[in-house]
Amino acid sequence: MLKIRQQREDRHKRIVADRLRQITTVREQLVALEHQVVDETDAIRKGQSPGTIDLQQAIRHRSWLAHLHKAILDGQARWRFLEARLVQERAALTEAAKQRRILEKLKERQYLRYRQEEEKIETREADDQATIRYVFDRSRERQLVESS
Repeated sequence: MLKIRQQREDRHKRIVADRLRQITTVREQLVALEHQVVDETDAIRKGQSPGTIDLQQAIRHRSWLAHLHKAILDGQARWRFLEARLVQERAALTEAAKQRRILEKLKERQYLRYRQEEEKIETREADDQATIRYVFDRSRERQLVESS
């Protein structure tokens, strides 16, 4: 049973680790998207010279910026979702660890009781042997006294 609970805890650890990797990936993607927004904004500013505006290029830039902003919003939503799942999965991991520790403590208590019982038996056997030796020695002493 303890082995099963350990396996369950290990499975939850892997799930949490995987979720953390997913969150890191989404964060990295968000940072990359934000850099792209900054780069695109700089490109728009540099592309505008005083007095001339290329309408097609301005439309392309604005369209690309809208796409990047939507991707950022989608990424933020995914990040919040993953964070919420992580909270649930960490709670499940905590519960699995708690259940494993309960069984470990039970096993330790059972082993302690077993050892105490074994010690009682050993003590009883040693007492019995000491009593037998004592009786045997006393009986031998009587025989020696009677035979003298």
